[in-house]
Amino acid sequence: MEGFALRDGVYASSMSDGEALLLRQLATEVLVVLDDPGEYAATSSMVNAATETEQRRDEPRERTLRMLLPSMSEDDEDAGRLRALTEDSLRTDKSVRLRAIVGDLDHIVHGESDTLRIQPEAVWSWLGALNDIRLGLAGELDLSDSHDARRIEELALSEPTGERSQTVAAIYMLITWWQDSLLEAVNNSQ
Repeated sequence: MEGFALRDGVYASSMSDGEALLLRQLATEVLVVLDDPGEYAATSSMVNAATETEQRRDEPRERTLRMLLPSMSEDDEDAGRLRALTEDSLRTDKSVRLRAIVGDLDHIVHGESDTLRIQPEAVWSWLGALNDIRLGLAGELDLSDSHDARRIEELALSEPTGERSQTVAAIYMLITWWQDSLLEAVNNSQ
């Protein structure tokens, strides 16, 4: 995997089919979390049927989903009202972005190319999708502050132990670097 560079009007990065497959799988795993309505599927329908609009929604129980769909207020009542108003559209927006990058990676996964080409109009969707993948990984790694970030970096750079958390930390660092390279390429092109 190479860092991104602006080439022929697109942001390009060479990558192996294995790297593309890994990124595609990560996006798909985040999609599974986002697309599963969980306990809200039945209750939202019942609440909407009874009151015509959902007035409040509790924070998700799963840590990864809480990372992807954080509270928008420290006040529980406000957070619940805001979540009821926005969560479904946020899930949809994130899912659309992730599905788009899965599609963009298919030509590399299937051996048709070894270069990912991102059109300028798709860059922000890609950056958002990569951030969502990182948030999914951060949930698994229990990453919530700068102390945790240092812990994850140290874990990723330490001698291999075969532990799953070390592999996830290394993947998190790789995705972070790759996202940064795309942002840097965008900033350097302006």
